[in-house]
Amino acid sequence: MKKVLPIIFILIFVLTGIASAEAPFEITIALTSEDAPDYSASVIVNSGDQIAIRLGETDVMLTVQDKQDGALNFKLEPALDHQDEKYGLATLAYFLQPENAPIELTEPGKTSPKLSISWKEMTMPEPYEELINRVSAVLQGNGEGSNDFSVIFPMIAGFGGAENAGFYVTDLDGDGTPELFLGEFQPGMKAPVFYDMYTLKNGEPVHVFDGWDRSRYYLCENGEIAHEGSNSAFNSFTSISNYVDGGLLLVGSVIYDSSANPNYTWFLSTSSEYEVDADARPLDESDAKYTLALYPYKQVELDSFLK
Repeated sequence: MKKVLPIIFILIFVLTGIASAEAPFEITIALTSEDAPDYSASVIVNSGDQIAIRLGETDVMLTVQDKQDGALNFKLEPALDHQDEKYGLATLAYFLQPENAPIELTEPGKTSPKLSISWKEMTMPEPYEELINRVSAVLQGNGEGSNDFSVIFPMIAGFGGAENAGFYVTDLDGDGTPELFLGEFQPGMKAPVFYDMYTLKNGEPVHVFDGWDRSRYYLCENGEIAHEGSNSAFNSFTSISNYVDGGLLLVGSVIYDSSANPNYTWFLSTSSEYEVDADARPLDESDAKYTLALYPYKQVELDSFLK
C-alpha cells in the first residue's frame, strides 16, 4: 500500500506488510534545512510497515518492526537502489522511547539538511471507541442492531461466531486521519472480510461502506479496496476501488453475467460495479482471473471485539 504525503522535500511511501493486532503508531518525519523552509509529515503505521523516504536523490527505508518494553523497534537502511550511505545509513537499528528526543540524521560532516524521526502511540478516537463498544455489546447479546453498522453483526452473534469478529485501524490514504474497519476472519476465509468502513469528518464518524454476507469488502496489498458482491447465481462481481477524499473511486469491476451476452459471461467495466453497461468489454475467464490476481488481498490480524 502506498501513502503519499504532500511534502515538497520529503516524499514518503508506506509499503504495508502483514499487520499485527498491536495498536498503530504515529510516526513523524521532519526535514530542517538552512536553505529552505522546514517541512514535516506524520503517518499512521502498523508493525511490519515500511516507510520509503526520498531526500533529494537519496532513498532511505524505515522498517517498523515491533514495540518492546514501550520502545518502538525500527530499522533504517538505504533503499536497494541507493547503497551509497550518503546519510550514514548502513542498516541501523533503533529502540526509540516516545518521550526521548527524536533521532536526528545529517549527511556526514554537515549540519543541514537534518532528518528527524519521532513517534507516539495512536490514541483511538473517541467516536470509534463508541462504535466498537456498541458492536461488542451486540456480539455479546447485550445490545441492539443499528443503521450505524452492518446488519451482519447480530447475525454473527446469533450463529455463535463472535470470537471471529474484530476491527482494524489504519491510515489508508496517509492523510493523518485513521480509518476504522469492522469485520471478521473465520477459518477457511481467504482474508479478513470487512462489512463497515469509517473515516472521521469534523470529529464525527462517516460511513464509507456498509456490507453484509453477500456484499463483502477486502483490503488489497497495494491499498485498494476490493468489493465482492452477488445478486444471484447468474450475476456476481468483484470491483476494485481506491479510497479518495473519504469515498471509493472505482478503478474497475470484473463482472460475471450469464445473460448479458450470448458469447461471453465475463466482462470488465470501469463505470459500473455490477452492471454490464455500454462501457463494459467482454473477457475470457482466464483474463478475468488474471485481472483479479493483480490485486491480492491483504492479510491483517483483527483486534477482537470481546477483549
